[in-house]
Amino acid sequence: MKRIYQLLSLALLLVLTQKSFALACLKDDSQANAAVMINTSIAVPNTLPKDTVLWRSENQSISVTCWQDGTAPAEDVYLYLSPKDQSFTQLGPDMELGIGMNGQDQRCSQLPRCRLILPIHFNGCSIEAWQGGCRGYRQTTTLNFNFFLSKKSLPSSGKEGSLTLVPTYPAFQLDGIGGLNPSPDKNFRMTLSGLNNLRYIACSSVLSISPKTVNFGGINSTGAQVNKVIKEVPFSISAIKTCNSVYGLNAVLTPVAATAADGYTLVPSNNTSVGISLLKQPNRSAIPFNREFTLVESSGDRTVVNNFLAQLKWRTSKPKLGKFNATATIDVFYK
Repeated sequence: MKRIYQLLSLALLLVLTQKSFALACLKDDSQANAAVMINTSIAVPNTLPKDTVLWRSENQSISVTCWQDGTAPAEDVYLYLSPKDQSFTQLGPDMELGIGMNGQDQRCSQLPRCRLILPIHFNGCSIEAWQGGCRGYRQTTTLNFNFFLSKKSLPSSGKEGSLTLVPTYPAFQLDGIGGLNPSPDKNFRMTLSGLNNLRYIACSSVLSISPKTVNFGGINSTGAQVNKVIKEVPFSISAIKTCNSVYGLNAVLTPVAATAADGYTLVPSNNTSVGISLLKQPNRSAIPFNREFTLVESSGDRTVVNNFLAQLKWRTSKPKLGKFNATATIDVFYK
């Protein structure tokens, strides 16, 4: 009697296993793995609040194809975040992985079972996989997403060094309602590498811009020519910190009430006759808009002052008379 019970238990286990892992998903209908790499140093001040985004990947767009890989009931396809770390502990106490999809950021700790439902639904398959029937009902969709790493801990002081000892981390896996398929060639998995490039620094920097507003004053439109320089006005940006931690600052300038013609010229929305370029001194290299650039080189200096020029140019030989104004916000990233 005991032996019969064991055989029945084994048979039941096999049936349950088949149903749990009867879904296959591959990128481009063939690829089981891909990776995103963090290839730059990222410095993180201790004082940043919880849930601050420390790094975000470029937007990704991938095509995935899924099918029921054997006899299975109806089910949806899910994106499981942190598939090898469902307890959210491997990255340590200070950092958490999230994903941006459909205009919304989602963290693993905010999701039931750390998963998102995808727009693929199967009504079930009663044809055995070895007959080749279930794959014939495969479905394909496009995933548009980005990864981000956010600060998991509250503000603190005194920490320096790596945020995590884990350099490579499985970011998500596509799978069915039954959970994660352990087969490495059946379900697409995305991996994030280079997490060891994030490190704590002991203090943050305070930026000061002088003057805060660049005023070009009155301009004579006589002799206006396309690309002719009208005037240059100097300004400076100072970065001040209270410790000797070695780090630098990158920045992104984003136009407000203006556009960025050719990526380097700020064009006021209320008067497109002129354009404004920002140049670094002393080499007069142009600063881009909407793209990251080096604002302060990495060093242990407590005070760094960088000098710039705001260069005003004509964009037409027949300018529109009247006032103009344009603004750019500056977002700063520690590196």
